[in-house]
Amino acid sequence: MRRKQKSGGVRLRQDTRFAYTVSAPMFAYLLIVLIIPVCWGLYISFTDKMIGSQEHFIGLKNYINLLKNSSFRNAVGNTVVYTVFSILGKLIFGLIMALVLNFEFKGRNVARALMIIPWTLPNIVAVLNWRWIFSDTGGVANFLLMKLGLIDRNLIWLGNATLAMVAVLVANIWRGSPFFGISILARLQTIPKDYYEAAELDGAGAFQKFRYVTLPSIMDVILLTMLVSTIWTINEFESVWLLTGGGPSGATEVIGVFSYRTAMTNMQLGQAVAVSVLAMPVLLLLISIVSRKMLKQED
Repeated sequence: MRRKQKSGGVRLRQDTRFAYTVSAPMFAYLLIVLIIPVCWGLYISFTDKMIGSQEHFIGLKNYINLLKNSSFRNAVGNTVVYTVFSILGKLIFGLIMALVLNFEFKGRNVARALMIIPWTLPNIVAVLNWRWIFSDTGGVANFLLMKLGLIDRNLIWLGNATLAMVAVLVANIWRGSPFFGISILARLQTIPKDYYEAAELDGAGAFQKFRYVTLPSIMDVILLTMLVSTIWTINEFESVWLLTGGGPSGATEVIGVFSYRTAMTNMQLGQAVAVSVLAMPVLLLLISIVSRKMLKQED
């Protein structure tokens, strides 16, 4: 009996040692590319570090200056508006896309393949196309609106505060809607047809079936997709920077653009990192919610 316990203890130690050995490269990778950079960034955010100069510890001064900075508050407000309307737009168009492609019709597979093209295109290619579409001279948007008789002169899309925000929202919604559509469509395929047949027997129409059968069944996927897309949208930089550069007069400047401008234009690296640190609690909260929901789905 003692021999069995002893051999079991030896085997347990061997398994533990083997597990640590196998996991060591992963821990080393996380240490090098995640933990050390995050710790360095936190330290830099408490300094007056400028590109090309030695940093000095200044405590919470960067954070205090940011909270007093009207441009930073404007960037936070723009980020909230940009994120909320982007998510709502992507949800609406993605849901419509998924419901349409869930029906059987000729060429459905081709339509499904075409649906994901905006999501698979390189972002820089998509944004430069949208920049041409919203150009005030020779742009497609102005051409179509004039042909429809909705305007009598060219609109300066990227030079007007309201229109510039509309432009970046349209570009982001166009690119992100397929992600919603694919996710919701995959969930629609798993709903048993018996549910709809039972609803029809109870006299339910198309709207009632959508409200009481379809919507409750896909709500978990909708919430998860919205959370993931919210994280991506809050961190958006490339699309806004290439399309408007944060202009005009900061009308489309989100926190990603503000942080980049602070670091690369004003050379204030410490304050730029502090912007990211201030956004970190919100992102960590969203990531924890997404992780919990994904783990529940696996169970």
